[in-house]
Order: sequence, then C-alpha cells, then structure tokens
Amino acid sequence: MSTVGATTGTSGTASTATTDQKTLNGNFDEFLTLLTTQLKNQDPLSPMDSTQFTNQLVQFSGVEQQIKGNDTLNKLLTMQTLNMTALGVSFIGKDVEVAGNNFMSDGVKSSSMSYTMPDGAAAGTISITNADGEVVYSKDADVTAGSHNFVWDGKDSVGNPMPAGTYTFKVSAQTATKDALNVVTYVPGHVTSLESADDGTLLLNVSGQSVPLTDVRKISEAGSTDTSSTENSSTSS
Repeated sequence: MSTVGATTGTSGTASTATTDQKTLNGNFDEFLTLLTTQLKNQDPLSPMDSTQFTNQLVQFSGVEQQIKGNDTLNKLLTMQTLNMTALGVSFIGKDVEVAGNNFMSDGVKSSSMSYTMPDGAAAGTISITNADGEVVYSKDADVTAGSHNFVWDGKDSVGNPMPAGTYTFKVSAQTATKDALNVVTYVPGHVTSLESADDGTLLLNVSGQSVPLTDVRKISEAGSTDTSSTENSSTSS
C-alpha cells in the first residue's frame, strides 16, 4: 500500500517537461549561433531570405509556450492528486457505504444497506446469502422508484442469529411483464487503508476489498449507525 505512489505519474510527467524545456533551450541556442554566423558571413549584395528564419523563430516560440502550458497543467494535476490523497487518508478508520453486494457481518451488530429501485418495477425481493451461497434471509422489496434503506439484524428468516462472516446483499426486481430490472445496491464496510492503482486512481481498502474513492456513497464515524427511514429485517420478516 502506498499513498505516495499516486503522485508518481505526475512527477514523471513533470520531469519529462523539464527535460523537454532544456532540450528546446539547447536547440534554440544552437539556432541563434547558426543564424548569427550566417548573418555575419552573408554576401551584402545578395542577402539571404529571412522568411525561413522567421518561421523557425515562430515554431520555437510555439513549442516553448506548449511546454510551459503542459508544465502548468502537470502542477495543477499534482495538486489535485495530493488533495484527493489527503481526502482518502481522512477516510481511514471510518465506516462507509459503497456500491456492491458483499459485506462483512460480525454476528452481533445490525448491518445497514441501501438500494436504488428503477422505474417500472412491479415486484422485487431482498435476499441475504451466506458464503456458501445459501439464502438465509429474504423479504419483499419496496418497488417504489428511488433510494431505499434496509437494515439486516443479522438473523435468518425465522429469527436465528447468523455467525460472523461474509454475506451477499441482493435485490432483484421485475416489471409487470416479468422483465428483469437492474437494481443498484450499496453495502457497509470499514476503511483500513489507502492505495494507488497503476493509472493513479485512489483505492480504499474496504473490508478487504479495493474500492475506488468515487464509489463511496456515505461515510460515518466507526461504530455509528443511522437507522432512520429504513426497512428493518426484524420487523418485516
């Protein structure tokens, strides 16, 4: 895991821009030396055409401005990456809700989840599956279009407490004509660390899974719960 790796790409680009600038300066100095030499040794009665030199000066100027512009963009990108890294670090130790299906249950506390029901749903089912693929809890889902919260109390459909472990939260839905609908689900997790992908994307380690920082939907202090406006498994089974 590394919080420094996120800036490696921008640092490398900035180094490249510096090298390009030095190369341009060296070529420009050589050009001026050549131009001065040719001007000193030209035939006064048949002076050389200055158009070519003017065009080269314009090209040098354009390349120089482009390099400076790239350098400015690299600095802005580096600052943005550092700001995102600082934001990601602030997530460590917090409880979050992220897009996905798998979550960890400690076998004691309730687990808060949510889902977004699309338009046109006529029927839907909420299910909790254990690591062996067995459905341990299920109930009808709210088919009203929009976001819905759901709290699983850690018990199966008949009230027996389930052991600690990894579980899968799934919401299936279909239209009146039995066409399946895609329901986006969000599950709880705990952020333990921050890392950077090869492309510079910041990833949070959430309950053992790498999750993009942008996938976080909710963040709260560890151990806090918000059960307002929820569908609770203990009262709806």
